[in-house]
Amino acid sequence: MKRAIITVGLGFGDEGKGAAVDFLTREYDAELVVRYCGGSQAGHNVELPDGRRHTFAQFGAGTLAGGARRPKTYLGPNVIIDPPAMLREARHLAELGVDNPTDLLAVHPRCLVTTVWHRALNQLRELSRDAGKHGSCGQGIGEARSYWLKHGEDALFAADLRDGSALRDKLELLRQRALLELQDFIHLVGDGPLRELDLWGLTTEAVARDLGASARNGAQICAQAPECETAIFEGAQGVLLDEYRGFHPHTTWSTVTAHHAWELVEQMEVESVAVVGITRAYATRHGEGPFPTWSPELTARLQDPGNPWNRWQGGLRCGWLDLPQLRYAAAVTGPLDGIVVNHLDQIAGSECRVCDAYEGAALSPAAAPNLAWQSRLTEELRQAGPVLSSATPDAVVQRLSEIAPVVMTGVGPTHEERTFSGLRFRGRKAA
Repeated sequence: MKRAIITVGLGFGDEGKGAAVDFLTREYDAELVVRYCGGSQAGHNVELPDGRRHTFAQFGAGTLAGGARRPKTYLGPNVIIDPPAMLREARHLAELGVDNPTDLLAVHPRCLVTTVWHRALNQLRELSRDAGKHGSCGQGIGEARSYWLKHGEDALFAADLRDGSALRDKLELLRQRALLELQDFIHLVGDGPLRELDLWGLTTEAVARDLGASARNGAQICAQAPECETAIFEGAQGVLLDEYRGFHPHTTWSTVTAHHAWELVEQMEVESVAVVGITRAYATRHGEGPFPTWSPELTARLQDPGNPWNRWQGGLRCGWLDLPQLRYAAAVTGPLDGIVVNHLDQIAGSECRVCDAYEGAALSPAAAPNLAWQSRLTEELRQAGPVLSSATPDAVVQRLSEIAPVVMTGVGPTHEERTFSGLRFRGRKAA
């Protein structure tokens, strides 16, 4: 492969990764979008100038680009998949005019598979925490990875979906273990959620049948990414939620820095690479955890139909652009070749502020994976007093350019509402 663009969210997710990937796919005529981390809980919104809109979860957000020659999607080995949801997403893409969407999708055989039992454990565990919730999408992504960490090859992988006997055996073992693990906290959960999940009625055979049918009608399973000249590597979630770099315990269960993208870049022998960090012109947070610049007034003003309220994360909170967190995100991601700033139109023509520093907190990256260190950073953020100053959209771009060159700005949801100055690529060994 000649070149790759690695995209990384610099916040807590919801930075506009979908729109950025859609634009970059078009701009560089990319033939492939590689999802390198995260899972089926992703919600990457892309809107076309004619009003058509799709929220990408397991297909690459460049799928609507390219016309007759649409880019393919490859889900790398560190992506966690939900096969029935994948088919539902394919149906919506077909309704938008994409011919045979699943023909565009390939999945690594080592992708973990999330199931109804992972989702049940995830949701009930989070409910049992009551006021101490960690923050979750409720889709079992973390539970799937936790199960793999505990039980290794007993975990369910994409390759198992087409082996009926192995699929049933692994699912029954998962069911038994999930019910036993549930005993640790089931007494902390009300009867309502338990009845809703109907744990008595879930059978291994029915779940195996559903997953097997989804696999037969779904993506190809392939250990190697399709050949191409240019690929866009699409990040998921945001660096501030990373399992070892985020603010513990309000984090995801996987590595969502560019780490896994660089692994694939090496395997695919990419010649040149550019790494792009993505942010909004203001801060957002969906789910639990400290948020120093949160503004109820800004949250009320900046309604986002692409991020509706849900029972697990609540509503999207908005705050002023947080430069200390962005500097931290850039530092732990590694050198950035550019920054994308989305939603500049939403701060134009009204009061806008920027957090330049904190009183009582300094976000220092740990020298090695250290959850105790990350927990201390979390407590610092809870106590942090943001130092705010007035700003304009131009000033926001200027302040961000002190972190890395601002290469793209967005003033609306579509690719036609973006200004792009181009990227400088480097050899892959320069990471």
